[in-house]
Amino acid sequence: MAALAVPAAATPPLLPNLPLPRELSSLLARHAELAVKLEQHRDLLGQLASVRQARESGNGKMHVPVDLGRGYMIEGVVKDTSKVFVMGLDDVWLQLEVDKAEEFVERKMEILQKRADALDEPIAKLQKDYALVTKTLNAALALPDTE
Repeated sequence: MAALAVPAAATPPLLPNLPLPRELSSLLARHAELAVKLEQHRDLLGQLASVRQARESGNGKMHVPVDLGRGYMIEGVVKDTSKVFVMGLDDVWLQLEVDKAEEFVERKMEILQKRADALDEPIAKLQKDYALVTKTLNAALALPDTE
């Protein structure tokens, strides 16, 4: 799966006090959120692979740090790593076997990637429009040469 990148069109230089259009700012923020979610899912996929490999090598238990809060940590033991909980939707958690959880996370990553890719074209168009407006305003507000 290709890494998520900001669309190719670079944001043009800004005029003083000329903010990005609200729609462009919103799309760029959404794109950044999707990039963070994709990275989190990549990390989760790596952790699930580690759990699966540990189980395949005969280690069904897992020692994990447990945060008690206020800077205190203890070591906990997960006795059965055959199933894990993954977030399906915002507040819906699913208990799945590790291999099914990996498949679920991969499908979720594909959906996130498609959503991010769908933003590329509108972002590029808005950046192009913004560059044109910026260039026009720069030309219109430029002081004439005094020579």
